[in-house]
Amino acid sequence: MKVAITLLVVVCVLTSSIDAKKKNKKNKRGQVQAQILNGEEENSADSCAKVCSGTTGRRVTDYQNYSDGKNVYVDVDMTGCGFAKIPNVVISVEGSSSHWVALGTSSVYNTTPTSFRVYLKNDNSGVARGNLNSESYKWNIDWIAVGFTC
Repeated sequence: MKVAITLLVVVCVLTSSIDAKKKNKKNKRGQVQAQILNGEEENSADSCAKVCSGTTGRRVTDYQNYSDGKNVYVDVDMTGCGFAKIPNVVISVEGSSSHWVALGTSSVYNTTPTSFRVYLKNDNSGVARGNLNSESYKWNIDWIAVGFTC
């Protein structure tokens, strides 16, 4: 439920950032065109704007041990989005239990056009790294990226 609300809020924010003058402007495919107001790099043409989303997947997320041996990080691949420049990325941690006490659940690191990293401080959640993908927890990263493909 939290992910659905988070994604709804993100979609509302993205929708509200569409320039009012271009709100009904459509591209060659008949899709409503969005405008990205700013990002990590110089903007490209509005026709190159793209929204792409994904998940690391329940029970299959590839958690790596952080150097302290207690916490974890996840490298997220978004190569399939085809971004040419660094996109704006919003994330949420979804799961069945205890992810609400983890820290770093909306922090994105080292974003490139093809990937980003998420660090999770999970030692305060009481969930061991080996259990994050278990049926009881099913932690995963849901994400939305907005960027330019040209």
